[in-house]
Amino acid sequence: MQTNLSNQKAKYNLPDFLVGDVVVLTDPASSNELHEIEAFQPAEYYWLVGGGIVHRKDIRTATVAELNAKRRLTSAEQALAEVS
Repeated sequence: MQTNLSNQKAKYNLPDFLVGDVVVLTDPASSNELHEIEAFQPAEYYWLVGGGIVHRKDIRTATVAELNAKRRLTSAEQALAEVS
């Protein structure tokens, strides 16, 4: 029987983001700045370049439109960017 390795769970707690990934905070009231991942910490926390530590649930990968704008976009701006 063949095993499809892509469907297998990882043995170790691998990070969701890699060093150098650009992310934004999921809470729109927090900040509209882009942040870069500096390091992964145990228990699903990440150090950001310039200081600060966040839980993986509090960040998401920046979209292409946000990278071009060099800031976090509002949900309305993001919707416009997706259709243009």
